[in-house]
Amino acid sequence: MDGLNKALQYFDGLAVLGRMVPATGICTVHGEYEAELLPGRKPICLKCSQERERERRMQERRDMLLWGCGIPGRYRQAKFRDLQPVCEAQAAVIEAFKGWVAWVGRDRNAGNVVITGGPGTGKTHMASAATLNLIGHCGLGVRYVTADQMRTEICETWGRPGRSEHAELSRFASYPVLIIDEVEILDPNGHGLRYLNRVVDSRSAEGLPTVYISNQTKDGLRDMIGYRAVSRMYENALILQCSWGDYRDRLLVG
Repeated sequence: MDGLNKALQYFDGLAVLGRMVPATGICTVHGEYEAELLPGRKPICLKCSQERERERRMQERRDMLLWGCGIPGRYRQAKFRDLQPVCEAQAAVIEAFKGWVAWVGRDRNAGNVVITGGPGTGKTHMASAATLNLIGHCGLGVRYVTADQMRTEICETWGRPGRSEHAELSRFASYPVLIIDEVEILDPNGHGLRYLNRVVDSRSAEGLPTVYISNQTKDGLRDMIGYRAVSRMYENALILQCSWGDYRDRLLVG
């Protein structure tokens, strides 16, 4: 009997230990709180735990978006402030683009951006800085791609089970923000121009913000990719003209 009583007392003790009991604690952020916990455990602020979990998930999302954003490796740390000061026109362009980035981070109806200018004027650097900003600060899905890379990714679906041209076109059409560089570098007799027009049309119809980058003027783009596509690109768009010289030439002179 003594053995049986001791066994019963032991299991009763386990039941007590396994029972949740009310407790109070004080959080330096959220103040006093109530919790239920096992005996002997210290209370933990539930709000702090939830915030840490949200931040962990957000960081995982940012890491995933950065991994797939497509910006060239040399621009993976690009920042607007890293651009070498050149002239007042450049400062105005950078401030206008930064304003658009802040706007699109709050409102998907920010419209398009068209950035034109000669080689070496910092267009890709600005686009990369915008991509990193929107992902890092807003958790927004952004994809940077050249027009020819987009053509290649779509064409690579040919003959591959489970993949289709239509699905790839839909993917490019649905990014929350899409940045298309080297818009004009497409074979007028190839598939790329057709793909570009379909993506431009789809994003325009959905009102999704798109950044178009080119070395060509508006008239030059019309000659190369057609009036319809250019009309869509410039519709409700912030037009930024990089009229200063090549950064690389300045470095060589220096």
